[in-house]
Amino acid sequence: MTDEMMEVFLLDCSASMTDPPSKLAAVREATSKAIDRLRDGTYFAVVAGRRSARVVYPPPRWEGEGPEPGTVAASETTRQEAKAAVARLYAEGGTAISQWLGTARHLFAARPDAIHHALLLTDGKNESEDPTLLQEELRQSQGRFECDCRGVGTRWDRVELQGISDALLGTTDIIPSPAQMGAEFEAIIERRMSKQVRSVMLQVLTPVGGRVRFLKQVAPEMQDLSEMASWMQPGMGDGEWRPALRPDPSRPLLAHFPTGAWSYGETRDYHVCLEVRPQDVGDSNEVRAARISLVGEGAAPTQAPVRAIWTDDAERATRIHQSVAHYGGQAELAGAIEEGLQARRDGDVDRATERLGRAVQLAAASGNEGTRRLLEAVVDIDDADRGTVRLKTRVTKEDEMTLDTRSRRTVRLPRSPAGS
Repeated sequence: MTDEMMEVFLLDCSASMTDPPSKLAAVREATSKAIDRLRDGTYFAVVAGRRSARVVYPPPRWEGEGPEPGTVAASETTRQEAKAAVARLYAEGGTAISQWLGTARHLFAARPDAIHHALLLTDGKNESEDPTLLQEELRQSQGRFECDCRGVGTRWDRVELQGISDALLGTTDIIPSPAQMGAEFEAIIERRMSKQVRSVMLQVLTPVGGRVRFLKQVAPEMQDLSEMASWMQPGMGDGEWRPALRPDPSRPLLAHFPTGAWSYGETRDYHVCLEVRPQDVGDSNEVRAARISLVGEGAAPTQAPVRAIWTDDAERATRIHQSVAHYGGQAELAGAIEEGLQARRDGDVDRATERLGRAVQLAAASGNEGTRRLLEAVVDIDDADRGTVRLKTRVTKEDEMTLDTRSRRTVRLPRSPAGS
């Protein structure tokens, strides 16, 4: 557990933020509101992002050969100073997001034991640098801090921003109107101030011949963590556990999956798929397929064994747990929306109708009313249970992007009433 927090505001100050002028004014107001929500003692900085990144608050320290940017603890005095600096923000130039993230990474490095978070706002695309620079910066920033991304308006790239937030264990959402920015910024900071356990890891220990095929967060939002795994295995001689770049199937394997910072009482759902060596049929041949642990710095770890048996009972072997079925449907729902919207953009009316109709059907079956309401902005629903829909002829870019961005949000499986 840690009480030390760090927050870096990464604000798009490129020339497009003046179109319309109310956009930059909203950034100033929203950032000031967010600064007021910072808990006393939270170290923070405000960064203006253009083709390069500049820390506009706090002022740099002069060390060695030149100025060194840093952070400052939130207090009544520093909040007022920061808001005065934010009021002077201006827009010019282009957008190079790798520069913004690199500046945040440098700032966070000064306090490695704090909970690190960045709030990134943009209204456009990363068009002022080679795309490989952003990918390289994400590789360097992974595990160093979390980042929530927000796109204001409809000119930004959903795939690009979700790529950033996925790599940095954050979220991406649309702010349709500049007027909505203040409430969104305040909500993000309030959630972050509740985090108390940093660097929580899901650890999966598998026996000889076993491995994790995939591990996905399925609630409150779909996020595949499989590619973020790091591994450890015992040495052949001394048995000491060491990092493994290429896992050896002849030894047990401990896979680590980062999940970021947590609040006490927070719940998330995960779907794990395991591969183990086959055994003979029969309950007497039950094996431990894995041990799953949730480990956070300063918090007691929790562990749960996963056991497996082999059967020749077809009904038993093909039975799907209701939670797996539920979240499988939610994953299909997100995919159907993405495919349907792409078909609509491509002018393929038949496929768009079929895919978005399937999405409506899945949303109705799972009780995902939030997604169903978003779908109603792009289709007219004749029969939700059958997935019978008609494409709307007039759909705003805002409605399409909102559905596209929020399609990965899920609802939990309703719990059965006690005694039922």
